Amino acid sequence: MKESDIPKYLANIMAVSRADGVLTPEEKTALEEIASEIRAKKKDISSAEKLVSSQDYQPIPVGRYSERIRNVEDMIFVSLADGKLEDSERKLIISFAKNIRITQEQINTILSETKSRAQAQTVTVKCKNCKMDIPSSAIFCPGCGSAIECEKEGGTRIEFEYPSQGISIEFVESTSANFDIVLSKARTAPDFQECIRSNKRWFLATWPRMRILDVANLAEAFKGIRNRKAYLDGAEISWDDIFRFLWCMQERQSAYNPSLYCFGGDDKRLNLWGCRQIGMDWTEWARWFSYGKFRKKDTFVFDKKRIRHELEIKKHQYRFCPFLRGQLIDSVFYLLPDEVCVSDRSGWKYKQSYDDVPDSIKIIKKEEFDGYTQTNVFYTDGVSPIGFNVAKEILKKAFKMCNTTDVDIKEIIPCE
Repeated sequence: MKESDIPKYLANIMAVSRADGVLTPEEKTALEEIASEIRAKKKDISSAEKLVSSQDYQPIPVGRYSERIRNVEDMIFVSLADGKLEDSERKLIISFAKNIRITQEQINTILSETKSRAQAQTVTVKCKNCKMDIPSSAIFCPGCGSAIECEKEGGTRIEFEYPSQGISIEFVESTSANFDIVLSKARTAPDFQECIRSNKRWFLATWPRMRILDVANLAEAFKGIRNRKAYLDGAEISWDDIFRFLWCMQERQSAYNPSLYCFGGDDKRLNLWGCRQIGMDWTEWARWFSYGKFRKKDTFVFDKKRIRHELEIKKHQYRFCPFLRGQLIDSVFYLLPDEVCVSDRSGWKYKQSYDDVPDSIKIIKKEEFDGYTQTNVFYTDGVSPIGFNVAKEILKKAFKMCNTTDVDIKEIIPCE
């Protein structure tokens, strides 16, 4: 057999042994025997593992016809090493056999001979404590007396069964200083899996969506560990897409009053939406108070479609945050007036600018100071709230609609 064919030859056998998602100790031993027989080197085995790890790998014919027949024999031998031929393994072998045009009579002969070969095989496993080779049927190591782990019964998983629901984090064994902390937290997951890929241990921890705080607790520990992935309902999702809220949550946890943090209370800035990442604060200079047009010189109509659009974008970006108050955001939006009249009584004033910008109007306002009349000329493209009375009324009603009782409005809104 050509040297260049050895990795492909081994990859075909590995593909069959892994078809059922589990690599048993017996199959491992059989693979090692075959690798020794064809004089495969470490680099050949590594190359074979890379080939079979590629997505949807299918066995391909390599070498002369006699070597292809031998390849089928070795495929069957490895599959029978643990005493049973799984349907998934059988399908790959039959497909390969048809590809190289083996007759049914040949397959029956190979199967009969290979069964005898497999039964004659004495399979051993290594004791993880003293590294001694011992029979796979042993319960205790004859060398050191250690109990043999149950891996020999279930085999080593070589692929995960990704749950169709919940949030999962997948990661590989690492030399990072905090890896033990990460693994310890991952093991608390309701669904925890471990598998071997390319001789490395991989782990998968899954929680239901409602337990996002537990997922975040694990995600926080991944400092210095880059080889990790996130999954949502079994499909891979960008790490930042799901954990974008993480740094903000950490800030919240370290805040003097965490409940007020989301409303901007610790910065003395009011955020009606209960999420500072929405970025639409209740301040004079807030950009969103210019979303709309003046219907009359003293009547401003909010562009609520645009406001809703901006809200939905931010909500989506931070949708996994366990502290996001989606119902409150919707209630505040509903209670926000469609239009406002500019007057001291209404609680709204012009948002002043000295530049003529699109959709702005020119305001000429006369004001009296100590008996003198002063004319103030400016442009405006929106309104600004006067104090916090309007905000307080909106928030009171919104809290009532959402049954929000964990936050005191008096602590959120400054006294006037």
